[in-house]
This record gives sequence, C-alpha cells and structure tokens, in this order.
Amino acid sequence: MTIPSHYAYNNLYEAILNALSNAGVPANKVTRKDITAIDEFHVRGQQVSLELAAAAGLQPGMHILDAGCGLGGTCRLLADEFDCDVTGIDITEDYIRTAARLSELTGLQHKTRFVHGSVLSLPFENNSFDVVFTEHVQMNIADKKTFYAEIARVLKTGGRFVYYDILSNGQMPVKYPVPWAPDDSISFLITPQQLHTLLRDAGFNNIQITNETAKGIAFFNNLFNRIEQKGLPPLGLHMLVGLDKMRNLHSNLIDGACVLESGIFVTSQPTSN
Repeated sequence: MTIPSHYAYNNLYEAILNALSNAGVPANKVTRKDITAIDEFHVRGQQVSLELAAAAGLQPGMHILDAGCGLGGTCRLLADEFDCDVTGIDITEDYIRTAARLSELTGLQHKTRFVHGSVLSLPFENNSFDVVFTEHVQMNIADKKTFYAEIARVLKTGGRFVYYDILSNGQMPVKYPVPWAPDDSISFLITPQQLHTLLRDAGFNNIQITNETAKGIAFFNNLFNRIEQKGLPPLGLHMLVGLDKMRNLHSNLIDGACVLESGIFVTSQPTSN
C-alpha cells in the first residue's frame, strides 16, 4: 500500500457537504467553525492548533507553511484567527482539492492556498516562510532527515518550526490498524529523543517541548463517551479513518506504545540546499 492510496477518499468534498446538510447546515451558510470536527485531521483538532499558534507567537501578515496539511483546517484557522497568509501542501490529491473548495466555501480562499506535492521536495524557495507547522505527518515518512532539512531550507533565518506528532516509546509494539497506517509497512515511528536529534542536526534549537499524551487520552475519552451516549455525529473524523483505528490509537496512548508530543523549534543558522 502507498501513502496516497491509504488516505485516498474520492469525492470527499461532496461527502462533507452532504454531512453538513444532514446536520442542518446549508452549503451557502457554512462557516469555518461548522467544519472543525473534520478538517483538522489530528488528535484534539482545533484546540491544540490554537495553543501552538499562540505559543509560537504568530503575528498578522506572517507567511506560514503547513507541511502535510490534510484538508486545510489548520491553514484556515491560522488565516482566520491570526490573519496570516498560509500555504498548505499534501501528497493526497483529493485532500488538496477538498482543502481548496472548503476555503472557498468559508470565504478564506484569499488567505490560503494549497499545493499538491511531497514534503520531501518542497516546491518553494529558500527562506520563504516565517513559520512551518506540521501535525501528525512524520509517522508516514521514512526519510525524516530530508523532511526536516526541507523544512529548515524554506524557513527564514530565525523562523519557527512547530510540530505536533505521534511518536513511539521505542519499547512496545504498536497495535494496528491506526489512522496513519493499516500495518507497519507505511508506519515509521521514532522516539522523541530521535526526533530531537534529527531537528538539532537539521539546524534547529528547541524553545518548547510538551508531552501531550494525557490531553490526547482525555480527548478520546470524551469523544467515545459522546458517541456512546448520542451516536455518531453527521460530521467527524470517523468519516476519514473509522472508529476502529481511532480506538486503537487511544489504546496505544493508554498502554504507552505511542506518545503525543508538541514542540516549537527555531532555525539557528542560515540553511542552503
């Protein structure tokens, strides 16, 4: 299985419109907040993106890249709440199509743009962005050295790199399937220590590192309790990954096989490629 085929979802935009209609939201009245249940494809969704953006000191007019942007939810959030100009790139073609259409639907098309491409070969000039975000992306990337080198290359000197990722504790096997992989064929987890070493080698210095695991477990506890009491909502991450994969990730976090971590790093020197 390839990574694009794992995430492929034909006519995803149309499926989201249908789910919104079932929830009583007509297409001509959709706001960004109406779609936050699905368009931020990571644990804790919008809330953790807001926390990290504030901690990273985002300012109006900054140029931001979301590397592995999925459906573009974080891009729209940063454009809407922080008045930034945001570019998203993702390898899944239907995600990019859906991201662009959702920005049009919510009136944020002038502050966001979306590119279909690989994060291992970013189609941007050196020193292009003030901040780079990546949320739940590196788990599918084997060549992490190139990934972080590309991020360092496109960041301005002194620019900030913000990540929120699922990592391994290095001692326990992961229970599959999970949202990012059906098995270990496209899953490339590393430990927090390995990640920090890769970032230092790429020319970054850390500002903040936070273990987010407990908050992630609490998020899933609340989510599954709501589903048990009220059933599945019309719109949600279950549309993209299914409940079984979400439950397995929850179990992996509880058992300690996986950890959630966020970090803010800064480029310490000019980079070239």
